[in-house]
Amino acid sequence: MIRLLTILIFILCSLSTYAQNGNLLSKSYNSYKAGELSEAKILIDSAAQSDQYKSQILTWYLKGFIYKDLFKKEPSDAARSEAVTSFAKLLEIDSTQKYEAESKQNLKYLASTYYNEAMQSLATNPQKSDSLFQSFEAAMNLTNDSTFDLKGSRMKYLLARGTTYVQKYRSDTTEVAREEAIASFQKVLALDSLNKKANYNLGVIYYNQAVNLILNADYDEIDILALSEFEDKSIELFEQSLPYMKAAYQVDPQDVNILEGLAGIYFGLKEFETSNKYKEELKALSE
Repeated sequence: MIRLLTILIFILCSLSTYAQNGNLLSKSYNSYKAGELSEAKILIDSAAQSDQYKSQILTWYLKGFIYKDLFKKEPSDAARSEAVTSFAKLLEIDSTQKYEAESKQNLKYLASTYYNEAMQSLATNPQKSDSLFQSFEAAMNLTNDSTFDLKGSRMKYLLARGTTYVQKYRSDTTEVAREEAIASFQKVLALDSLNKKANYNLGVIYYNQAVNLILNADYDEIDILALSEFEDKSIELFEQSLPYMKAAYQVDPQDVNILEGLAGIYFGLKEFETSNKYKEELKALSE
């Protein structure tokens, strides 16, 4: 009711500038107020394309609310996108900034729906999830809100994305899933080089690949030359794993999983003394 009252006051004031009653905007608002959103949409779309109304603040103000409510009633990407576009247009033409705060509040709401859907669709449709997250960032950027932690939201999404692809890799072992997981965690480290989860997960990915290489090898069929190349590859993977696991250790030297990872990596590198050092640290935690 408060929102409708606000819109009504705005419309009554704005319509006084027109020479006649019964124009597209007032008709659209009356339909909106009556809950006839489909009719309100048709009328406001006509107004937005008309030379008479398309430069009016009221047009985009009303269109934003109509499409926002259409989205809330029956969620669709098209309705949400139109709502975002309308409030963005309102910010652009509202030179008085009278409706800036309200427009940004609505953009934040719409952005939050993009973010929530992006997180929810990661497991079922990662490609769509990426698109939704990009729309979230675009909508939030329109608000120019310096108090909002957009970087933190991006890191949270990328960590979840990386974890999703790790799980996909475990089930189908496709290189695409593995590379997507690595790319996600690398993007987190570009934002925060000491991020514990990203460093640990990258360490685990390379470590597991080295271990799987060793476990799945048919030593009876490998000749001496192939065996040497095989060992070089496994050592290379352990070496790739090491800096990430060490970075995670710097952040949390008492994490059991990290200590186990370091002990395993150094064991794979045949640096047994260092491996035993981390085993001792691990043992000390349980005493």
